[in-house]
Amino acid sequence: MVKDLGSRVLLLVLKNEEYNPDELAIIKTSLERYTSGCIIYDDLEKRPGFDELDTAAHFIKQSRADLILAYGGRDTFHTARAVALLATNEVFAKELPERREPLKRPPMPVITVPGVFTMGEESSPTFVMYDHATGELYHGNDPRLFPAAVFMDPAITMSMSEAEITRTGVAILAAAVEAILSKRANDLSNSMALRAIELIMRSLQNLVKDTTNQNARNNISVANLLCGVSHSNSWLGLCYSIATATNLITGMDFMMAMAILLPHVMEYNLTTSAGKYVQIARALEEDIHDITVIEAAIKAVEGVRKLYLDLKIPQRLSDFEVDKALLPEIAGMASTFPLIKNTPRELDQNEIETILIAAY
Repeated sequence: MVKDLGSRVLLLVLKNEEYNPDELAIIKTSLERYTSGCIIYDDLEKRPGFDELDTAAHFIKQSRADLILAYGGRDTFHTARAVALLATNEVFAKELPERREPLKRPPMPVITVPGVFTMGEESSPTFVMYDHATGELYHGNDPRLFPAAVFMDPAITMSMSEAEITRTGVAILAAAVEAILSKRANDLSNSMALRAIELIMRSLQNLVKDTTNQNARNNISVANLLCGVSHSNSWLGLCYSIATATNLITGMDFMMAMAILLPHVMEYNLTTSAGKYVQIARALEEDIHDITVIEAAIKAVEGVRKLYLDLKIPQRLSDFEVDKALLPEIAGMASTFPLIKNTPRELDQNEIETILIAAY
């Protein structure tokens, strides 16, 4: 299948997301065997800044690659999508935030292979660029960036620890809930997100207790993929925006930030989306018979918190030594994120800060 998409493949890997090296070696060998060339680009330690993205894009142009295969996690996929655009257009990364029109040339095709559960970001057409030197943030979205193919092999995720399974599993839950709450949600995206929630409830605790449980691992893999297809069409919103800002400013793990913020974001949106919360509560296996819609909606929030207690997940930002003095800065960055507009209830920076204080 890969050879039908391109003949000279650039294998992109971030060093901090080089999961399961044995599987990566197998992928590289297969690419060398079935294509006319495979170039591995692993010069990046972690999510790159603007200059590093330009360097990567220049390397791709010089190598004459015609296909990018991104192996790893969410930061790898964001990087791959950014350089896929930069490599085919005469533009620098720092110029993208000022552009108002889409780039003329389509991006290089991208194949994604998740090495861990990524709450489905391997399926997304969006990417985030953040330059630590300047503090500039850019959220890009181009429908031409939908992956040419996604290869999800549960066996690749076997190297994940119990802690990694826990935090990524609850992040899938958070992203699925947010996809349902999005203003752009539709019946199809909702059905996939609800199924993802059901699979998380059915299998996450089982996989955490026994990481060799192949059926549970397969279910979480499917939940991850369904979640990604759902939010790639309905888009994420408030929880994702605040978690991204928290990660970039404090260095706190993004997945855990998603998990901690979820019940507080759900409480904020409860009165505007009560009907959707009933569906979420049902997927969370909550008993909602003979109660009002609002009571059922509250049950959805309670269901999330009960799962967290069962998994022994910290529920406060302060548990991760986040400096309270940084909350206004986090709120300020989150408020500039375009995905905030998908939140069913409008809010400003002050209200975002209030949510952060409640989660602290």
